[in-house]
Amino acid sequence: MTAVDFEAWAAPNLEIKLGDRTYAVRPPSVEDAKLILALAVRGEVKLGMVKGKLPSEIDALIKTIPKDAHPALGDTYERLRQDGHPAATIDRVAYYAIFFWARGKAYADSLAAILWTPREVEGADASPKG
Repeated sequence: MTAVDFEAWAAPNLEIKLGDRTYAVRPPSVEDAKLILALAVRGEVKLGMVKGKLPSEIDALIKTIPKDAHPALGDTYERLRQDGHPAATIDRVAYYAIFFWARGKAYADSLAAILWTPREVEGADASPKG
């Protein structure tokens, strides 16, 4: 029997470029995938995209995630921390990764654009006050 080369159909890494580095985030394990889906639901509830309260079962599942880990980033989470990226940047990368793995690239891209693209407010003075 001939082995099937499945590489072309396997889920690719998520590549995150920050400055002069590119971080390769491996696809999540089955165990991490359920945590990522729970985090995606929580994100959609917090953003008001889904009405209602977060189900207690999902909240309980999220509480099992260790404080020094992130299921959507795997070991890339620690590399980002060691490389000195600001907490806000790591949070945004994690948020993006959650929705990338849970809903796909197009969804993650559109949500990131809505959340983090700087907006000019017509008539507002952007100069610092002081």
